[in-house]
Amino acid sequence: MLRLILLFLALAAPALAALPEAPPLHPSPSYTQTGPQAARGAVVWLHGGYDTGAQPTPPSEPAWIGRLAARGYDIWRFDRTPGQDPLVPGAAALTRGLTALRAAGYHRLIVAGHSRGAFIGLSALAHPGLVDAVAAISPAAHGTRPERRAQAVADFRDRLDAAAGPMRFAFVQLADDPFDPDAALRADAARAAARRAHLTLLLIDRPPAPTGHMGGYDPTFDRVFGDRLAAFLDGRD
Repeated sequence: MLRLILLFLALAAPALAALPEAPPLHPSPSYTQTGPQAARGAVVWLHGGYDTGAQPTPPSEPAWIGRLAARGYDIWRFDRTPGQDPLVPGAAALTRGLTALRAAGYHRLIVAGHSRGAFIGLSALAHPGLVDAVAAISPAAHGTRPERRAQAVADFRDRLDAAAGPMRFAFVQLADDPFDPDAALRADAARAAARRAHLTLLLIDRPPAPTGHMGGYDPTFDRVFGDRLAAFLDGRD
């Protein structure tokens, strides 16, 4: 029995050693990683905000991310600290981590995020040689006050204006989201950016269900859209 255990550890060690260093990104503890040579690619998940008092660790990935893991992707995370989460430095840090993953040998890179994480993830649209696909689920970074809506729309447009293809872009906005400054305008901006920047767009725009800012974590979202979204980001839909 001891020999079997040692053999298992010896076989597992190369797979663990194959994982690169890519700070501030780190492998998700929720999934088994196979490394850049064996995996189809890597998904980098960016959570939204969270309350360190009630929730000391960042939220887990939504269920639909598991569909990409089942397609052979390693799942990585970019976890940030609430209150120390600026947008521009966050985008620069994301790019550094993605560059390290690509240099390590991952063939495909997908960036996916929710809320503030999705807003930071939009910056990856400007790096077509680095990233193959971006998924933004209910991107938000400006709160809910009406006086912030104009800035929220302007910053969203700025990120889309920087987009350059070819790349796949999945943009999801759900109904009754108090953090969405102008759903119709943002949908139109996503379509315009896709035409201008040669993005392949998947737009999921205010379906009947689920609703609300956290709807991307609802089991209904995974059931209705999970497989379609994973196939689109994988590029084999």
